[in-house]
Amino acid sequence: MLKQISVDTVKQAADLAYEAVADRQRFLAGMRNIDLGEQTSERGSRNPTDLDALSILSADASGALSQLNRMLEDLTPEQRMELRAVMFVGRGDFAGNQWDRALDEAGRAPDATHYTDIAERIDLHRDLMKGLYELDLLKKKDGQ
Repeated sequence: MLKQISVDTVKQAADLAYEAVADRQRFLAGMRNIDLGEQTSERGSRNPTDLDALSILSADASGALSQLNRMLEDLTPEQRMELRAVMFVGRGDFAGNQWDRALDEAGRAPDATHYTDIAERIDLHRDLMKGLYELDLLKKKDGQ
């Protein structure tokens, strides 16, 4: 199924995203009354704000986010497409048995060869791990 990127690389991206979210939570702790300015709506989202993304962190505020960005930057466009397709499956856009459709859609994204849309996703860890599970590339641990 995955031909360009390994399961371990997907898991590494998920782990870095998890750490970046923890950095984001620490960054937001105690913030009050901040002006978010005009916010654009994301397709299918509730009421999104910049606080819903990892992009609020500066480059030096999160070592994990910096590592994630470097990792994604170092991936080939084909590897990024597969990572994006795993993300699509994990967030429920496609079922696990619709891999070819997910991969096709990942290649059609306006910025399919870039990675910023992936790196900014607050739910990236969950989407990647769920995608691996839905694709039968990751098994549930016993007792879960």
